[in-house]
Amino acid sequence: MIIRPISEVEEKVITSLESEGKKIDVGNVKIKWLTHKTLGGYDHTFAVRHLTIGPGSMIPEHDHEYVEAVFILKGKLEVSSGGETRTLEPGTLFYVPSFEPHSAKNLGDEPASVICCINCVGDGENCIPK
Repeated sequence: MIIRPISEVEEKVITSLESEGKKIDVGNVKIKWLTHKTLGGYDHTFAVRHLTIGPGSMIPEHDHEYVEAVFILKGKLEVSSGGETRTLEPGTLFYVPSFEPHSAKNLGDEPASVICCINCVGDGENCIPK
């Protein structure tokens, strides 16, 4: 069993993300890897991350091989995925399949907070914090 209080997990600032071999600038976004491929000696097939998206900040449109399920804990997000744009609030989950372009923007004056679960693909490199 692995037990990790979220308050004790290292938080990293994300300045960019990579999509189709290109780096894309990101606003005020922070990430905590709650679980990951190298945690505790287990053979993880997924990772769980906590993201904080600052007011007015956006994770620009990008895609990736892994699937993603995102649960909104706090804040109001404008989410685009699969050619559809919706405004989502706390208590809502959205799912993004492999290679579907998607983005998220914090519409509020306070930081938004989400839990994001991803599957490990190939050798699981995408499930290791960088």
